Amino acid sequence: MQVVASPANTSTTGFGFVSMIDNPMTVGPDIGSKLIGRSQGFYGSADQRELAVLVTMNLVFLEGRYNGSTVALMGRNRIAAGIRETAVVGGTGVFRFATGYATARTQRFNQTSGDAVAEYNLYVLHY
Repeated sequence: MQVVASPANTSTTGFGFVSMIDNPMTVGPDIGSKLIGRSQGFYGSADQRELAVLVTMNLVFLEGRYNGSTVALMGRNRIAAGIRETAVVGGTGVFRFATGYATARTQRFNQTSGDAVAEYNLYVLHY
């Protein structure tokens, strides 16, 4: 859900736009995969030269042993890169004091709708 449009309508990167997210987090890339949580946060175009966004995202677990816990991610996401790395900057519940990193890879992208499916792998240290 876009909440702020790019103020520079001549920008090739959409610099300045901001979007909010509240997406399903599933075990696999298929829409029928088991729902285990939600991916909630925002991202905005933060580079005037290439398509890269600043991402702030909470992975909210709603299932299994991590139910009620969150992992917080924040960092630069260079959209065109095959594998992107983002910092784990904290967490709650089971993931209290979390640190580490996440890698993201786009599985599918619909250029018309802007919908995408991304695979995230987390490498997390916590108490």
